[in-house]
Amino acid sequence: MTESVRGGGFATGSQHRGAPAPHRDQHWLDPIAVIGIHARFPGSVCETLDEYWQNLVDCRDCVGVPPDDRFAAAAASQTGSSGVREGGFIRNVDAFDAAFFGIQEEEARLMDPLQRLALESAWHCVEDAGYRTTDLGREETGVFFATGKSDYEELLYRGGTAVHAKLATGVATSIVPNRVSFALGLTGPSLAVDTACSGSLAALHLAAQALRNGDCTTAIVGAVNLILHSTLSLSLEEDGALSPDCRTKSFDAAGNGYARGEGAASLLLKRLDDAEADGDHVYGLLIGSAISHGGRANWLTAPNAVAQKQLIVKAWRRAGVDPRSVGYIEAHGTGTPLGDAIEFNAISQAYGALTAGQAQDAQPHCRIGSVKANIGHVETASGLAGVVKVLLAMRHGKIPGNPHLNTVNPMCDTDGTPFRFVRETEDWQSLQGPDGITLPRRAAINSFGFGGALGHAVLEERRETNAGADNQVSSALPVLPVSAKDEAGLRRYVQRLHRFVTSLTGESGPADDQRPDFDDFVYTFQVGRTPFPVRLALVAQDWPSLEDLLARLEAGDEDSDILRKGRAPLPAVAPRDELTESTVRFAQQWVDGEKVDFASLYTRGQRRRVSAPGYPFARSRLWFHARLQPVA
Repeated sequence: MTESVRGGGFATGSQHRGAPAPHRDQHWLDPIAVIGIHARFPGSVCETLDEYWQNLVDCRDCVGVPPDDRFAAAAASQTGSSGVREGGFIRNVDAFDAAFFGIQEEEARLMDPLQRLALESAWHCVEDAGYRTTDLGREETGVFFATGKSDYEELLYRGGTAVHAKLATGVATSIVPNRVSFALGLTGPSLAVDTACSGSLAALHLAAQALRNGDCTTAIVGAVNLILHSTLSLSLEEDGALSPDCRTKSFDAAGNGYARGEGAASLLLKRLDDAEADGDHVYGLLIGSAISHGGRANWLTAPNAVAQKQLIVKAWRRAGVDPRSVGYIEAHGTGTPLGDAIEFNAISQAYGALTAGQAQDAQPHCRIGSVKANIGHVETASGLAGVVKVLLAMRHGKIPGNPHLNTVNPMCDTDGTPFRFVRETEDWQSLQGPDGITLPRRAAINSFGFGGALGHAVLEERRETNAGADNQVSSALPVLPVSAKDEAGLRRYVQRLHRFVTSLTGESGPADDQRPDFDDFVYTFQVGRTPFPVRLALVAQDWPSLEDLLARLEAGDEDSDILRKGRAPLPAVAPRDELTESTVRFAQQWVDGEKVDFASLYTRGQRRRVSAPGYPFARSRLWFHARLQPVA
């Protein structure tokens, strides 16, 4: 469904970027494609994007008491507490698959969990894009991670940890992105970004500029935030930033501060032209961004309305699209009466400045919300939490509602503006320009740090096309290769894949046109998963046959289309044609560890990479005062 908006000047797609100033090169306006996502936020058990989205679309409040193991993990500190009665917590922050990344137990125990989260998040983000980390290592890949205060360092010192050679790298902020670059073998820029709560939008902006400038060809943008000690929480509480009832009531009249939260997220970015040529799955496009500082204000942590307005105007002008085509704004929304009002008025004034003298729509068409109402304020990761929310909202065509929004803050007056605050989840209808052309969904994300650093980004929907993938010329080899570092890992992977495929083929699964193309799915595993020593391959022609083989594997049954290392294939029930026999032989060679390159069967962009389940890490509990212990 679409809505019409009066007036002219709408851009009809990402190819329009407005008229650049004469001194600027056109490449500075190139859209940046998001081709991979990983997110781990409060309320998630399986750590999937679908689970995060379901929490948002259900308007779920994911803030609660700390997990039981959190106090055990913090027990060596003087307080033994995070200092937060309730917050948005993630599970098993003391668990890590150190062996997977080749890290010894002693070093891993001294590593800040922020580094551990960053490593796992970056790995899964690359896999989600359908790539191996070695692929990214062949060209310059940048790593830009937003991070902040290390609570773990405070725990270490308060716990009387002895000086150790690995302590310095274990707690240094700069090591968060550097650890990712080192472990994944990436040689592009590797930067830690700390601008407090605007950090992840700042990292996103810097990564986009690095891609446009040629400093790297691919970029990982990430953010991590944890609450492990009480010091920062108590300070924020004393300052009046935290909500006494531990709820973030963004833009509500009852707003009284925010609840703290935890999270980790990563995005994989490319220039759009490169992503299309490589047949990448594109979640959406970054078409404009800007960062700045508020300069002098009433005090250090006070938001500056004028500076916010100026930044928003700059980002939207860089996007080169009419702001009347923006259908949603993911606001910072910390739930303080004054801060929310300043932010809303900055957004409204920026819109007015950009559309001055143009025809206005009679009805509000741009919604405003904030994910902080769902998961708390995840601080350094808050910008990316909003970006991921927006990208998923574009994909599903829905705008999630906001829990705790009952009576709008009276200082956020929407009368005469195109804005309204969204309470319940609703359809995100595409807008139509005056020429009747349906416009891609567009949204903006806003954030600011408590030191005055600001960030703003403009995203655009990317409707999937067959560009870059000639599905009519050649099907993928009907083989799903699966590998792990050990037999236990392989069993976990099979279970994960079985759940995934069942979710696609069951009665409650997606419609056929929303389901990944089967050939693209197996292609993604053939060229986009790192091959490990313990291997098997499944010869399947479609989703039902793959589901059947995975069910047989879980049940311990054998089948002629299940190929294992060191085992002669079972005789086929029915005679195979020559092509199928050749396929089985090729797959068996890979299973047996021979140098078989699936990628050599395809030309660049012949098939598309799709989002699919990543490696199932074997996490064990690792803390500075405790020995390794498997997670139950």
